[in-house]
Amino acid sequence: MADTLSTHISGSYTEMVERTIAQMPQSAPMLSLARKLIVPKGSASAQIPRVSSVSSVQTPAENAELSTTSRFTLASTTISPTFRAIYVRIHVRAINYSQEDLVRLVSDEMALSQGQDIDTDLTGEFANWHTDNDIGRTGVKLTLAKLREARRTLQTVKRVKGGPPRGNVVTVLSPVVAEHVLEDLGASGVGTNSSWIPSGVSERLIRRFHVSEIPLMGTTVFVDGYMAADDAGDYICSMFGTDALVWACSMDWEMSQFKEAEWPGVTLRSIADYDTGIAGYTHHGCQITADGV
Repeated sequence: MADTLSTHISGSYTEMVERTIAQMPQSAPMLSLARKLIVPKGSASAQIPRVSSVSSVQTPAENAELSTTSRFTLASTTISPTFRAIYVRIHVRAINYSQEDLVRLVSDEMALSQGQDIDTDLTGEFANWHTDNDIGRTGVKLTLAKLREARRTLQTVKRVKGGPPRGNVVTVLSPVVAEHVLEDLGASGVGTNSSWIPSGVSERLIRRFHVSEIPLMGTTVFVDGYMAADDAGDYICSMFGTDALVWACSMDWEMSQFKEAEWPGVTLRSIADYDTGIAGYTHHGCQITADGV
């Protein structure tokens, strides 16, 4: 008798991969807010250059020779990818399910696992911004005033420390912290008109994670439900330039399937190689500490 389960999985394999990839942007909202850097083949890490000391404009006299008294020097930040793997075993009894259910269950589960891992890595970088930019306190709810302070802090970063952040400036809060800010604003179920959002995957992503009720000049606020509170019940949130947070990848998630003699079914394996980091200037972001109770 033909191996019906293997045939069933093989026939659905391409659809599983496509669905998993399509789900990734919505399963990992932080991935859309970071700079993606591809680590070239044959390299174990990514080198991100930065200016470590800045130059200044000179005003030599007309009869004076030009001398090199001011120059800028370069340094770099290294990000080394980390190997990741997910195993999903599908029991032979899965043959009892319809093909559509099987594809949906497996694809959604793998996309959520991949997305959570990427998000956890990226939000973990929030504690690595320079302490000069720390905003908020433990045990204290976040207010709009503190968000304005964070925006002002980023706008006034001195040039010797990298200057104001490049790229779009975004803010990422946990759902409960975002609720505290809305409470500070006196919001109570305010509806918004989002007809300006283009249709497609981007529309679903923005509608799900964008907090449009928080008015803040020059930054967009998003929520991330994967963020975890510390032992004291506080969250480490952040406001940062999107060019400053990096997801460096040498191998994006790849899926393969195989059978094991000891397992009555098939195994799907997904592997990747990536890590996260801050691209040079740690002053291009603010750590925002807020009470999560």
